[in-house]
Amino acid sequence: MVLGSLLGDASLEGMPGARRMRVTHGIDRFAYARWKYDRLGAFADEPVWHGEAAVGFRTIAHPLFDDLAPLFYRGARCGGPKRVRRQIVLEHLTPLGLAVWMADLGRLELRADAFLPAQRAAALAP
Repeated sequence: MVLGSLLGDASLEGMPGARRMRVTHGIDRFAYARWKYDRLGAFADEPVWHGEAAVGFRTIAHPLFDDLAPLFYRGARCGGPKRVRRQIVLEHLTPLGLAVWMADLGRLELRADAFLPAQRAAALAP
């Protein structure tokens, strides 16, 4: 989920030792942001917030995000576009991560109620 989110609309923020992930989506994707929040609950730092144009949440700072930072970075002194070392990331992407990435891009919609219990369990397995 983390890799798929970072390939999509999420980003890393903070300095080494205090990095966290920020998940932001358009206001019309509140249910999707809530779905991500529910899956990443152990990492969540705050409840899902919503403004006029966006919804999202941030995670706690965690060493995992320091480990991932070299794979997801911004150019031009952090103000440029997101850069991804895709070959390395794709080697570690799970089917759920791929689905999250595609959902972030708007290519599919993740709805847990559309799956059978066994399918849900398989998708959420580590």
